[in-house]
Amino acid sequence: MWRELFVRILNGVTTYAEWFIQKLDALGRMGFTPISKMTAAIRILTHGISADLCDEYIQISETTVVESLKRFCDAVIVVYAGKYQCTSNEEDIARLLREGEERGNLGMLGSIDCMHWEWKNYPTGWHGTHRGRNYKPTLILEVVASKDLWIWHAFFGMAGSNNDVNVLDHSPVFNSLINKHATKI
Repeated sequence: MWRELFVRILNGVTTYAEWFIQKLDALGRMGFTPISKMTAAIRILTHGISADLCDEYIQISETTVVESLKRFCDAVIVVYAGKYQCTSNEEDIARLLREGEERGNLGMLGSIDCMHWEWKNYPTGWHGTHRGRNYKPTLILEVVASKDLWIWHAFFGMAGSNNDVNVLDHSPVFNSLINKHATKI
């Protein structure tokens, strides 16, 4: 992760959740730094490791790591949901249509595609339910993105016989059109 991005997220999280701010503990010693708490949460989310592995790597107790993960997720949702988890508005759609027109794709918002994403640490109890190519466990990721990689839809396919058509059938991408909730443009 880029340092600037990490620091920006850290500032947003510490502004919302005072729990991340370094304080004195019961013995009068300085507690864990916000950087170490956030690093533990991000390592769990990105690498799928258990909380007790952070104890060895970052030297934080397992209970603090679990609490860091919960509070980090809550803070990210509150701080960034308005900007990054919003549906596209008329202005966004007009911009995407203009970009598509410039490239010779009239009326095209973006490109929808499906890819098999190998699931490295999948639960062994689900053995066989997510078999993909080369008999490795995979999930199918469906994404709609514009040329500048603005991802405005992402959906992981369900377990079972997944191909692009089945994922598209289960996907919520067309629900707003069917239910007449789509932005008018």
